[in-house]
Amino acid sequence: MNEAKPDVSRRALLVTAGGLGLTGLLAACTPTRSAPNSASPSTLSTTAGSITPSGTASPSGTVSTSGSGPSGRPTFASLSRQLSAPLLQPGNRAYPAAARLYNPRFDASAKPAAIAQVRSAADVAACVRFATAASVPLALRSGGHSYGGWSSGSGLVIDVSALSTVQIDRATGTARIGAGARLGAVYTALGAKGFALAAGSCPSVGITGLASGGGVGVLARAFGLTCDAVQSVQLVTADGHSREVSRSSQPDLFWALRGGGGGSFGAVTAFTVALRPAPRVHTFYLEWDFGHAEQVLSSWQRWLSRIDDKLWTTCKLLADPATGRLRATVSGTWIGLRSTLTGQLTPLLTSIGARTTVNQLESLDYPSAMLLEAGCSGETAAQCLAGALTPAKRQPFAATSAVLNTPLPAAGVRAAVAGVRSGMNVSRMVEGGVSFDALGGAVARAAPADTAFVHRNALALIQYTATWASMTGRTGSSAAPFDTFVRRQRADLVQWTGTSAYSNYADAAITDYGSAYWGSNYPRLQGIKKQYDPGNLFTFAQAVRP
Repeated sequence: MNEAKPDVSRRALLVTAGGLGLTGLLAACTPTRSAPNSASPSTLSTTAGSITPSGTASPSGTVSTSGSGPSGRPTFASLSRQLSAPLLQPGNRAYPAAARLYNPRFDASAKPAAIAQVRSAADVAACVRFATAASVPLALRSGGHSYGGWSSGSGLVIDVSALSTVQIDRATGTARIGAGARLGAVYTALGAKGFALAAGSCPSVGITGLASGGGVGVLARAFGLTCDAVQSVQLVTADGHSREVSRSSQPDLFWALRGGGGGSFGAVTAFTVALRPAPRVHTFYLEWDFGHAEQVLSSWQRWLSRIDDKLWTTCKLLADPATGRLRATVSGTWIGLRSTLTGQLTPLLTSIGARTTVNQLESLDYPSAMLLEAGCSGETAAQCLAGALTPAKRQPFAATSAVLNTPLPAAGVRAAVAGVRSGMNVSRMVEGGVSFDALGGAVARAAPADTAFVHRNALALIQYTATWASMTGRTGSSAAPFDTFVRRQRADLVQWTGTSAYSNYADAAITDYGSAYWGSNYPRLQGIKKQYDPGNLFTFAQAVRP
């Protein structure tokens, strides 16, 4: 294999998963991913209510409902006095940036009444009590990457992004990670101490949504899902109390928080996760002329069931109408000996038979590899994250997902390829297509009921995605053709994939989402929801229902 140059572009190394999203990356950063992350993926929840004009806080620091307004409900003025953090409302200079989500298609609707930029679990608890007392819609935001735009709402947004510390305990091999920590910063902090965590690729995805939905990434086959590393979770539940849950303390709630989706059970404020020694990471990128797309996908599926657990891979079929280009790619990571990577790839290359048009390899330490995966080669994590919400990296996208439990037959492969080809006729689409992201390995060593993430025995997660060129003032209204494109691709394969999907790649058009996302685990999730949030305070369009 040819050595890749150090400045290999993000477009050339499509090795992301669990948060896939920018131009040239088939919505790489869409947690996401949450994705995902996931996704996958910021957490959130919303509930109906109204806002009154005035109010006071009680001496105890809890929300007072006396003398607060015509309805006797507390108001944002009273909440602000209880917080150690800013409470931003429309008209505040910092509000527009704070209200912005990752996906600009939601710009027109992401206009909450107030945003609490919380700095502590106590701030979060005050917000939860306020939302209950005032009957104000509540939403939770970590990285703001929710595929459905549910990191925002019409009422109060609890923005946990300031809860971003990463504290490493070398003696126990664990880290305490704040709910607002973003993956780019997490990887840098862990890598500096020689540790790693399996998670998504998009650097600006928040840890909470990703881990809560499962957390698929480039080390998943070797180390498992992000949620598999979680040892305990600190969160504020609907009663306004902060809890630390684990296998030995409130184990049902702990089970639900690992794969049950972000935002249904409470407002997470921190995780304790088990770490792994940071590996040397070898990335590879292979590309073929699209005329060989059927051979590429068919061979990749067969190869997937035989590969070493230390290898993770994704197969992408992509349409770039703006450039008139179609691509078939296989990329991934290997954490075994560099000298043995060629041997791992040889069966795939032999099976496909066709000559590659691009054949690249990069060998890096763990934090550098994750920056490369994020499209930030040559930058620090801080530099990468600083531009996360800039126009250059913030592009509208549409997405949906499916689960590949058995290889597609020849007819299914042909349908997948034809669906991507049809993207060449979608006006204003920058890039669209399908990504098959490998599972198996360590992911499959847990049973479907061990955590709330049910798709343990699947070969791969499938993500259908489209990015498009923004039109000022029309971003939201112009999403329909791209939603149609991704959902039609899903429908074209549903006879072989079934209706299952990944919660971190949420799609509002999936009506039976409980069954699709969580399968046989959904009734248990509903029972836990009823126990900890019977009033359905933490809710949104595809939340777990009591």
